[in-house]
Amino acid sequence: MSLNIKSHQHENDVTVIDIQGEITFENSDELRDVIDQLIENNQIRIVVDLAQLKYMSSAGMGVLVHGLKSSRSKGGDLRLINLGAKMRRVFLITQFTHQFMVYNDLTEAVNSFKTDAKQVI
Repeated sequence: MSLNIKSHQHENDVTVIDIQGEITFENSDELRDVIDQLIENNQIRIVVDLAQLKYMSSAGMGVLVHGLKSSRSKGGDLRLINLGAKMRRVFLITQFTHQFMVYNDLTEAVNSFKTDAKQVI
């Protein structure tokens, strides 16, 4: 399966990245490039929608961590939505839930940038 990445502007200066398919070692640079370009353009409030994600390797996890650190270094954040049950377990086991703010849907994630809302997992 291939990887399809789309980004679009949302309210509250939030950029949403929709990921469809699989993130593997071979294609994880595609996601890194999208995130780096957004941050370079000062789009530092990022929500990554994982609803259509079928698989993510450790390389993909590394890209998300990179994006998190890069956006926070500029005063923003990278937040996640729509983690499937399998990915939710991986995030709990790896303790990524202590690093990432994870929300059930786009509205919650976008609104979280307006307040100091706590993560929902």
